Amino acid sequence: MADLTTQYLGLDLENPIIVGSSGLTRSADAIARCEAAGAGAVVMKSIFEEQIEKETKEITSHVANVTWHPEAAEYVQTYSRENAVDKYLKELRAAKKAVKIPIIASVHCVSAGAWTEFIRRLEAEGADAIELNLFVMPSGVERAGDRLEQVYFDVLEKLLPTVSVPVSLKLGSYFSGLAHTLVKLGQTGLAGMVLFNRFRAPDIDIENMSIVEADNFSSPTEYVHSLRWISILANRVSCDLAATTGIHDGETVVKELLAGASVVQVCSSLYKNGMGRIDEMKQTLEKWMDEHGFDSIDDFRGNLSQSETANPADWDRVQFMKMSLQM
Repeated sequence: MADLTTQYLGLDLENPIIVGSSGLTRSADAIARCEAAGAGAVVMKSIFEEQIEKETKEITSHVANVTWHPEAAEYVQTYSRENAVDKYLKELRAAKKAVKIPIIASVHCVSAGAWTEFIRRLEAEGADAIELNLFVMPSGVERAGDRLEQVYFDVLEKLLPTVSVPVSLKLGSYFSGLAHTLVKLGQTGLAGMVLFNRFRAPDIDIENMSIVEADNFSSPTEYVHSLRWISILANRVSCDLAATTGIHDGETVVKELLAGASVVQVCSSLYKNGMGRIDEMKQTLEKWMDEHGFDSIDDFRGNLSQSETANPADWDRVQFMKMSLQM
């Protein structure tokens, strides 16, 4: 029988299927269900810097007729922030007691700031690793790409020396030179990178002529985006690579591993198909390995990455080849 064990961020996993940060990992009970379903690890639901900052500021500003003493306002904001942080730490503490699989804590931040101290507290509570969910939307026409990209390096420069647990960076693909930037990020001391984040997307209701929320779930075809870039970056970055978005079945797990991913993160497929999908993915992976004579994941991981394939240009091609069509 094929051996599905693997390593990610220096952690030993029973298999390469991780439940990504979502409502499926929001509590100790939810994380226990992930373990029971066969997940190799979980990423806790993110704690959002922007949301906490917004809520704490609203506490001292929602009553228009009240003038806060500066010290009182600072105290209330600090208390509110600490309360949100303490709730997250409490769930982490309970989850560590409830399960044996690795738990990766997730912080969605836009700056280093006080979050370095929070991440140290996550480490103290037993987080096996940290997933830093960092994104700067490049929508401001006045800010050049290199200034936006520097934010990532500035945050990592302040954060990485302060923690001893492995840190991974969950990223979008909005970079002017994606491969070059990710190679440089991999040299900062990161243990891993997660490619790619799936962001909230706006849509338009044409009947009411209003902006609405697009579908939050990924489709089974979206994996091709991470597949291309993981293949290009495999063996060229100094850290592990995790594939996410569009991982809906076992065949896609095999593809991402062949491209060079260390693990995959799943979410939408579990919402759509139930937690039993994890076992189905594992069975597909195991059957494929047995049929192709692979005893372990390391036997085939990255075999079709750009650096290993006989036709590396296949991963760079972006235009359709000319073909004749019969009408």
